[in-house]
Amino acid sequence: MTDPRRNRIKAALGVGASVLIAGLAFWVLYRTFQRISFAQVVDEMRNARVDALFAAAACAFGALFMLSLYEMVVVRYVKHSVGRAKAIITALITYPLGHAVGQAMLSGGALRYRMYTPAGFTAMEVGATALLCNLPYALGFGLLFDIALVSSADALSPLFKISAAWVFALGCIGLAKDAGYLIFVWLRKAPIRIGGWSVSMPTIRLTLLQLVVGVIDVICVSSVLYLLLPESAGLAYLPFLAVYLASVFIGVLSHVPAGLGVIESMLLLLLPDVPPAELLASVLLYRVIYEVLPLLFSLSLWGGYELFADDGARMRLMRPTAALRSLARARAQRRRSGAERPIIDKSE
Repeated sequence: MTDPRRNRIKAALGVGASVLIAGLAFWVLYRTFQRISFAQVVDEMRNARVDALFAAAACAFGALFMLSLYEMVVVRYVKHSVGRAKAIITALITYPLGHAVGQAMLSGGALRYRMYTPAGFTAMEVGATALLCNLPYALGFGLLFDIALVSSADALSPLFKISAAWVFALGCIGLAKDAGYLIFVWLRKAPIRIGGWSVSMPTIRLTLLQLVVGVIDVICVSSVLYLLLPESAGLAYLPFLAVYLASVFIGVLSHVPAGLGVIESMLLLLLPDVPPAELLASVLLYRVIYEVLPLLFSLSLWGGYELFADDGARMRLMRPTAALRSLARARAQRRRSGAERPIIDKSE
């Protein structure tokens, strides 16, 4: 089978799977709202505890703050000539927008390209930055999911509808995968060649930092919803974490932006003992605190940046020659610091 035909078949299967997952998810929601009304969900939202709302907001802020600090480290790792403020502002814009739009690697990469190229980044350096910024969540997601499976196999067995032995075995396989990745990074010195590109592995020190950042990020984000769950859930944190991460994973597979509707339907299926109105109220509050409010802040910050920053859209339009001179200076500075090791480069 030729490569173009194989790629077309893979694309068709991927689209079909996404449509199937989204369709099933919205069918679950449709059946749920035949038993409850949206007014009940709104009433449950109004009855949410104020202390839980503030604690959830603090967790959401902690996650975004941690990712902003990590982006600053990554930018300094890729290119030493960029200031800290630029990286923090970019993170505060990119993470909420990328999560809302979906396909965070692509959408976040496009935003980073807009923000970092005026500072002298090449397209390959932007790609390296986007890749390194998305790795912590994947690493933390996998590690915490595996730990939750191993430590809470008995509690998860009735929820996942498989035996506790299988849940435990899957968790052990996952932990072996996590350990194998760390060993691979530690031992692998030569770049990995993917197609026509050469990708250098991060150092073991940076990988451990990614793991710590990812674990903190996942704990903070999942805690936003856990703190908002009704008391009727009666679920310890680690079993809840496995349910939450499984729901998020299906949402990612669906390619629906932010897993809208998919995460809700998965939680309804995996937590059947929680009253649907209370569960949906918790998820909607979670989306407001973790997604809507950060998105509004991100859009306002991006608008302010484009209006007032030296390399913002307004200044570039009003003073195109000055913007070009600034860009030329950045490129000259990049050439002078050209001894930096490329993370992503063309293969020979």
